[in-house]
Amino acid sequence: MAINTYMSAVLLYHSKLTLIHSVSKMIAIAELKVWKVDDFHAYPEGIKYSFFCVDRTSGSIIIGLDNHKPKGPHKHLNGIEEPYQFNDCDHLVNDFWNEVRKLGFDL
Repeated sequence: MAINTYMSAVLLYHSKLTLIHSVSKMIAIAELKVWKVDDFHAYPEGIKYSFFCVDRTSGSIIIGLDNHKPKGPHKHLNGIEEPYQFNDCDHLVNDFWNEVRKLGFDL
């Protein structure tokens, strides 16, 4: 008998937007996803999230916030990963869009 080792996840939110840098006119894609998960050991908040803004041409990460295991909540910026303090989904969304704006992208 096979044992199911996959966690159960339900997509709660998904959005994909095209953004334009206010100075360079670089085109970026912002994709935001939030799942409700049942693996509370790996995801104590009960959610898994992936918020990324990437250069449409190169695919390189401009800014990212995610909490995949085993790393937990962290931020990607300028090729560097650093811890991110997750509070709740409202703060997560605001933090992401504030970072995007600081980097010069129009929403």
